[in-house]
Amino acid sequence: MNEQVPRRRTVAPGSPEAATITRLTALVAERLQRRHDEINASMNDAIEHSIADLDDPELRDMLHASVDGNIATILHMLHNDIPVDHAQPATAAIEYAVRLAQRKVPATSLRRAYHFGSDDLLAQIFEEVRTIEVDPDTRLRLLHHLAGWLHSYVDWISRLVLDAYEDERRQMEERSASIAASLVRGVLDDVPGAHHGFAERTGYRLEQQHVAAVMWIAPSNLGVDHTERLRSLAANLAKATGCAGLLFTAVDRSTAWVWFGRGGHGGGLDRSAVDSVLAEDLDTGIALGRLGHDVTGFRASHRQAEAARDVASVARTGRQLTAYGDRAVAVVAMLLTDMDALAAWVADVLGPLAADTEQAERLRGTLLEFLANGGSYQTAAHHLLLHRNTVKYRIERAAALRGRPLDQDRLDLELALEVVRLLGAAVLS
Repeated sequence: MNEQVPRRRTVAPGSPEAATITRLTALVAERLQRRHDEINASMNDAIEHSIADLDDPELRDMLHASVDGNIATILHMLHNDIPVDHAQPATAAIEYAVRLAQRKVPATSLRRAYHFGSDDLLAQIFEEVRTIEVDPDTRLRLLHHLAGWLHSYVDWISRLVLDAYEDERRQMEERSASIAASLVRGVLDDVPGAHHGFAERTGYRLEQQHVAAVMWIAPSNLGVDHTERLRSLAANLAKATGCAGLLFTAVDRSTAWVWFGRGGHGGGLDRSAVDSVLAEDLDTGIALGRLGHDVTGFRASHRQAEAARDVASVARTGRQLTAYGDRAVAVVAMLLTDMDALAAWVADVLGPLAADTEQAERLRGTLLEFLANGGSYQTAAHHLLLHRNTVKYRIERAAALRGRPLDQDRLDLELALEVVRLLGAAVLS
């Protein structure tokens, strides 16, 4: 939708004083045109002394061209009574905005240039108005008209150049992301020479420790691009866990591959810090690989993160964080190739304990804690915040339902309980 150019204190066409103000405006513009070079130099000087990002001679030259083009456009429009909404932007102004984006100069420098430049030009206009022989009321009305017109012009041109700036910045980010994605896939696929110049082109060093991650938004609307949301979350995670570097590449609109650089001795990510950041965005899931070293660890940690993501995808338990290094995740990930066979095996090992009921879930949880703590009723009760006799009753009930002693097929029993803990209803009868 096109925005209308606001009319600020300008004389309305057809009003009683419109003809007089239009004539006087043309006179002011004519006088200013005679001083074009002087005004140009004054505006450039005002901008250069107020903005610190113009040390590059090429940027200064482009700024001068932009200022010159804007002055010529403004004075031509004032002299010929052309409304602001009929203006055509100076090519140099657009080119200057694009070059600032390419040089990664903040957009605030562009805004400030128009602020200081227009302020200087307005002072020049006021000086000319003061020399015109008219009554005070007409002079005041003329000043209001010219100030309002110039403010409208600056508002209009600022939006155009900032749009050009942002468009170029987005295109640069897309080109950079495309290059980074290509390089990442080359390293993951062990393409010869793919790691050469990797740091220079992506800003991320392969010669360090890495923790890879797969991040996603779920449930995800396919019509919405969540890339920036994921990028922001990854940056927050990197900051919260004290990472030495971050590499982000989008896989699709709702999924991203991420590597958290840990330097030479950074260690794994702090789980409490990760949980704290994820709590701010409950629709986000993340799967983590183990800590890896150098190029080999870069690949290995990513494969592990993908495997952990597979476990999370099958489980659909709502758990936000799944780590390959967590208990039984690596083993369960390898069992996902045949879900029907896995569910049948779980049912065979657990018997009625494999039922998808609240009672069976309580018994399974108690039994898994009991076995994980060496068969200690007291320790299991402490971890579960239950009375020892409650734990003892549940263990006896679980053994009775299963129909065979707990020490029979002990390894299968523990693994089956871990599979259910991670995958939930996907493997229950």
